[in-house]
Amino acid sequence: MTRRLLSMMLLATAAGAQAPTSDLEQVWLDPSARGSLIVGNGQTLPQGKFRAGLSLFYTYGNFRTAQSTAVAPLLTDRLGAQVFGAVGLFDWLELGVNVPVMFYQRSGPELQVAGAGLGNPWVNLKAQLLGRNAPISLGIGAGIGIPVGMPTQAQTNIGLGTGLEVAPRVQLGKVFNAWQFGVEVGFLFRNTVDYGPVTFTPEAGQPGNLVGHQLWAGLFVSTVNQTGPRGEFSLRGFVPVGLPARAGIEAQLGVRVPVGPVEFFASAGPGFGGEPSTPLARVYLGVAFGNEPMVRPPCIEGEPYEPLDCPELDKDGDGVRNGEDQAPLDPEDRDGFQDEDGVPDPDNDQDGVLDVDDRCPNEAGVAENGGCPDVDTDGDGIVDRLDQAPTEPEDKDGFQDEDGVPDPDNDQDGILDVDDACPLEAGILRERGCPPKDDDGDGVPNHEDNCPQEAGVKENQGCPAAKKQLVVITEKKLQILDRVYFDTGRASIQKRSFGLLDNLANVLSAHGEIAQVQIEGHTDNTGNEAKNKALSQSRADSVREYLIKKGVAAERLTALGFGQENPAEPNTTAKGRDANRRVEFTIK
Repeated sequence: MTRRLLSMMLLATAAGAQAPTSDLEQVWLDPSARGSLIVGNGQTLPQGKFRAGLSLFYTYGNFRTAQSTAVAPLLTDRLGAQVFGAVGLFDWLELGVNVPVMFYQRSGPELQVAGAGLGNPWVNLKAQLLGRNAPISLGIGAGIGIPVGMPTQAQTNIGLGTGLEVAPRVQLGKVFNAWQFGVEVGFLFRNTVDYGPVTFTPEAGQPGNLVGHQLWAGLFVSTVNQTGPRGEFSLRGFVPVGLPARAGIEAQLGVRVPVGPVEFFASAGPGFGGEPSTPLARVYLGVAFGNEPMVRPPCIEGEPYEPLDCPELDKDGDGVRNGEDQAPLDPEDRDGFQDEDGVPDPDNDQDGVLDVDDRCPNEAGVAENGGCPDVDTDGDGIVDRLDQAPTEPEDKDGFQDEDGVPDPDNDQDGILDVDDACPLEAGILRERGCPPKDDDGDGVPNHEDNCPQEAGVKENQGCPAAKKQLVVITEKKLQILDRVYFDTGRASIQKRSFGLLDNLANVLSAHGEIAQVQIEGHTDNTGNEAKNKALSQSRADSVREYLIKKGVAAERLTALGFGQENPAEPNTTAKGRDANRRVEFTIK
């Protein structure tokens, strides 16, 4: 069957190269078929989505004479195929193509037409004017029929009917529960041909057999089920423009059956009225392949749908509408934490360990324990994660011990001998148990000296007086003597803070022993709490990026926005609120 059909198409194309026929059609399949098979609904295929297929068609009874529809048609039978395809160029713009091939045509001696051949191909562009979340769909389009087919004998005698055909249109559609409706209005521009002389001379006062410009309107109704057969009914009416009023109407009853990405379809119906090119009957039978569902399903919670198509619903049931939910398929955290964007807060217990890595996401802990609180089972003052004997109390002989097993700390500096680079000399942790150093001999120890390799003064943090210092190294923080200024309501850093941050970058570069610094953003309580937190995170991120660009290793810096959660001063006064808008640098 496939080989026979292919042979027929090749023969038809070869015959068309010798004597192709003119375009006698006024009804074409919609390549993307977002509405019905014939009438559009204003929707376009999304970007990158496509639909392509082949349909056989048969018409009976084209070109009836003007005097009486009972007179035998001039073109009785037409059998052919339409090869069609459409692709979404953008989410709002679609390109479609429809190429007809005639296998067989039968006419009387009055109207000489080719038995087979290539018809006029159509190229269509369609734009969707309203977004995919709009309550209705609205689109405009235009098609161009390319005159590559030879005219009929009647057209050759008269010398008309061989130019471009143009068909602009407007489409509107709406989905109501399980039903879809659509309307379409268009205009067909084409040359005028009088087929009357090929049969007999029209009587006085008769309009003749004129075919030319026409206004058309169509409507359809269809089911929108996503599985199983889908039924549809389409109706199109044609009214000539600038010619005697001989309207035509065609009705089509169709069915579409999806099987995975493949769709089988059939449609048939009668034609009515005296318009000459309206057949008495038309039948389609075809198959299409595409990577987009036939139609968007209705927005009914509990039924399958895409969150983008239904912004007012809440697919993951987290209390945040799809249109505002940054993670519409992930339920919100259910442990009492407020969240306004549909995404669980990244660190609900605020322990500095993100929930995705936190073994105890709802209980503050430490990173070294997987985000869980430290436990001291034997009560020896050494937490279990550091205690090599977690069930045995520590030795009480006066030695400091950090692993739960009696180990000497001879110099009593709190650093066990096994970890102490100077076990017999009291020191500090920054120097791995050795006494503080003063490499530049300025009286300021290295661990407090912003310029440890350059002699300075204590009042300027160990740097020369000419190098004004705005950073003070403490045990827990890098204390800044100014503030980081940002543009109002934004995360962009003002130029007046560049000197402060450059100073901070130099201090970090000089003190590689400071392994980790947490950049903390804070705001006052003015405005929306969630937006304040997001702004504080963005500002902390901006400071981190600035320091990285100044040469600080990225792995030494983390950024965390606290918003208005940790005020330094009461927010009841302007001075307090000003103090709360700050950035802090905590040594970890």
